[in-house]
Amino acid sequence: MKNELKSFFTEHWTYMAVSTACKLNLFDNLLEEKTAKQLAEELSLNEEKLLLLLNALHNANFLSKNVELFKVNSLSKFLTENNPDSLKYACLNWSSEHLNAWQNLDFSIKTGNSTFKEIYGKPFFDFLNDNSEKLHAYHKAMYQYAKDDYKNLPEVIDFSKHKSLMDVGGGYGAVLENIKAKKPNVECVLFDLPKVIDRVTIPNIKKIGGSFFDKIPNQSEAIILSRVLHDWNNEKAKHILQNCFEALPNNGVLYVIENCADKITADLSLLSLNMTAICESYERTTKEYISLAQNTNFSFQGEVKLNDLQTILIFKK
Repeated sequence: MKNELKSFFTEHWTYMAVSTACKLNLFDNLLEEKTAKQLAEELSLNEEKLLLLLNALHNANFLSKNVELFKVNSLSKFLTENNPDSLKYACLNWSSEHLNAWQNLDFSIKTGNSTFKEIYGKPFFDFLNDNSEKLHAYHKAMYQYAKDDYKNLPEVIDFSKHKSLMDVGGGYGAVLENIKAKKPNVECVLFDLPKVIDRVTIPNIKKIGGSFFDKIPNQSEAIILSRVLHDWNNEKAKHILQNCFEALPNNGVLYVIENCADKITADLSLLSLNMTAICESYERTTKEYISLAQNTNFSFQGEVKLNDLQTILIFKK
């Protein structure tokens, strides 16, 4: 038992080795076999220390090794830039600033305030908006997660009953991309900050720039909020919901997709801690989301399970 604890204390070493490899683009440059010397010369790295990292990655099953030659394997291929199912930016997302916030989690527990804001002097999303490179990396990561998490969404909800559908705070558009692939006749609108949607290249969707804390355009019969509300405290979540209510026509529908914490699992309890440290929020229960929406005059219509973690809550104006 003591040995298990000792191993547990250093489990993050493996993640940090993999994250470092992503940051240095090692996996992208090991699609073909190379020695540490070759790779060090190509990327201007220290050969001796690079070899230590490559061996650690091999022993953690992230690289294949043939004598002195290293190459990506079936696992690390998902950490290459051009893989259509890439998780490279998802890997990078949880390092640096996120880790710094977690290392100082005691501040949030003591004060109830965001550790991230305490360290960096501004809220998480303000920090991203002031750094275009980090904003892009974040939305790439969220796009990669959403492609997988929402792939069954068009089968679970019949969006064809709506002539138009707007994804509010939809990032790089993974939700609408999944819907459009299965329901091509639905008019899809992506609404997010201008600097976000300017990078979106998904065809056949309308893009509108703006903030969901300001006026949301009256463009659609239905609105999707996917993993948006959990980023914000109750006051700001109500503000977003109120703006959605005002943007919808009478009998318009709101779909809220969230990790509802009705049963406190290991994953959800850690997600809640992450939201506390980063955003001063937490993973709410279904009852809490319904209460927030009803306080902004929405009528609860029901819920549908999307997958093991996520639930779709359906509201009507």
